[in-house]
Amino acid sequence: MKKIITLLSATAIILFFLTSCDKYHRDRYTGTWNFVTERVYYNENHETYQLVEVKRDTVFYTGKISCGNWERVLVVQYTENENVDTWIDKDGYIFSKAGDMLGKYSSGEFESKNKMYLNLYWGNFVIFEGETDRRYDFIKGTKKGRR
Repeated sequence: MKKIITLLSATAIILFFLTSCDKYHRDRYTGTWNFVTERVYYNENHETYQLVEVKRDTVFYTGKISCGNWERVLVVQYTENENVDTWIDKDGYIFSKAGDMLGKYSSGEFESKNKMYLNLYWGNFVIFEGETDRRYDFIKGTKKGRR
């Protein structure tokens, strides 16, 4: 009887550790977030090949981060009409997959489970508002609720 109890206890402990181990920990980042997005529009000077800032704006929005369709994907809703699917690694670094069909590239990091930053860049083949050919969004997020 003692062996059965010991065996069952050991099995329960092992199962507990296996089921509580989330390799990418993406669930810890899901929830409601306050986002501050610094949005910068640029045109490329074709003579010097340098970017010239055209317009700058700041957007404040309470959005959500949710799990995407793949194991390592998070969906970040950072403005009312815009979201981005990002990949996350086991250390909390955020990145985009190569060959994004929209020309949108992301990089960033979850500095903790309650604080993150995300940089988005659109390539020069996309025209924004008919006047600019590049856009950068620099996003800082703070999770609402429990700390």
